[in-house]
Amino acid sequence: MRYLRPYLLGVWCALFGLLLPTLVQAQQNAHISSAKASRQGHVLTVSFIVEGAFTPKMEEAVQSGIPQTFTYQFEVYRVVTAWPDQRIYNWTIKRTIRYDTLKKIYTVELGSDAKPKQTDDLAVAKTWMTSFTDFPVAVVPALDPSTDYYARVKAELDPVQWPLHLNKILFLANLWSFETPWMRVDLPIKAWNETTTPTP
Repeated sequence: MRYLRPYLLGVWCALFGLLLPTLVQAQQNAHISSAKASRQGHVLTVSFIVEGAFTPKMEEAVQSGIPQTFTYQFEVYRVVTAWPDQRIYNWTIKRTIRYDTLKKIYTVELGSDAKPKQTDDLAVAKTWMTSFTDFPVAVVPALDPSTDYYARVKAELDPVQWPLHLNKILFLANLWSFETPWMRVDLPIKAWNETTTPTP
């Protein structure tokens, strides 16, 4: 048995070497785009899309019945001159996609108190997982109108919880994990129905 250990170690190293580029590519490709902030009455909202989050391997895992969960981190900052900006709000939203292999239906849990959505179209389910439209992040009366504010958001994939008997065999399956950079977008608290684009 001891003679097999170097051989098995070599096999695992070879597999890791082959799969590592998948991890690097997934991490590099996943990013937030089309981000903007808008003011609707007294409510400040953000909209954005996560691109490059779903890889073919992740889609295969979903279609085999293994759920995938994305965690979105939101922060709102008050701009402070000559000092570090002050974070005034922060929270997380989790979205989970599940596939019923018998009914051929995708269910997306949107987090919070939102009602889950169902579809038989993977493309639609992926859109629900990766898109936020006019998502509220703050209300104007709670902010100082003489100060500037901005929101930040990032997304990442939660570790996949595999069945116990697959943990050792599929420990490399999380190589499609991703974590996007933070995206900042200024909040238009001083203009009515104004829309802003991300700050570079």
